[in-house]
Amino acid sequence: MNATFEDRPIKSVAKDTIVMALVLSGLCACHPGETGGGAGAIGARPSPSEGTANAYRSPPTVTGATLVGGERVTLAGRAEAGARVRLATPAGQALFAKAGADGVWRLDVPAPAAPRLFGLASLEGRRPLQSEGYVVVAPRGLAAQLRAGAGARVIGGGPAGPAIQAVDFDSKGGAVVSGRAAPRAALDIWVDGERRGHGQATDDGQFFLPLDEPLSFTGHRVEVVDGPRRVSVFPNLSRAAPLTRGPYRDQKTSSGWRIDWITPGGGLQTTLLITNDGGHA
Repeated sequence: MNATFEDRPIKSVAKDTIVMALVLSGLCACHPGETGGGAGAIGARPSPSEGTANAYRSPPTVTGATLVGGERVTLAGRAEAGARVRLATPAGQALFAKAGADGVWRLDVPAPAAPRLFGLASLEGRRPLQSEGYVVVAPRGLAAQLRAGAGARVIGGGPAGPAIQAVDFDSKGGAVVSGRAAPRAALDIWVDGERRGHGQATDDGQFFLPLDEPLSFTGHRVEVVDGPRRVSVFPNLSRAAPLTRGPYRDQKTSSGWRIDWITPGGGLQTTLLITNDGGHA
């Protein structure tokens, strides 16, 4: 049985939370392949007909995050040459940058004490071109792209691999394990001593592997195996409580940062950004 992420409206969310979520969702609409209002299979790819309306334009991306002097985080990315890039908070506060002739843009964000969520878009033509999901900036220069119904993409460098950098799950325990490995490496994911996933790293050494069964809400040992190399993390999963004070909630845990967030489709997803792999920061 393939696990699924829920992406349905949450009736118990307070009115002000819904309004803030809609603001953030409007800044960062569903990317082709995301589920707009219903459950979708983890790791599902868009059909060939999806996304053709914007085929002539590429959405902005974040490719790097650098902590500068402990005071700010410099985000770097790519967009269409000359595009105006907007990075906005749920409250609508925004920073802007212009992509150069080479398509590269940069923005400085104050280094946060706790994770902050942003919508990313480029302002071209008649309407904004939205980036996939949301951008989160966390302490110590950690940044990632949160993706509805898929695994978080941790931005920038990091361990050469294998390394588990994030675990995403929903209220039913459907989960995706993400991280870095050798380019095109064949990988196995083990949970509590059982093989629960298999796949291949991308050409740039990232992986986003869905598990074949939902996880129970308790502590787990999650391992990524790349031939003779094996790395473990020990995330503790618990079902997210409804959000009442905004479109996301963050919490520091023993394995890293936990972020419960409302997806662009109105569902509730949890992302664990791993900063402690078995005791090694």
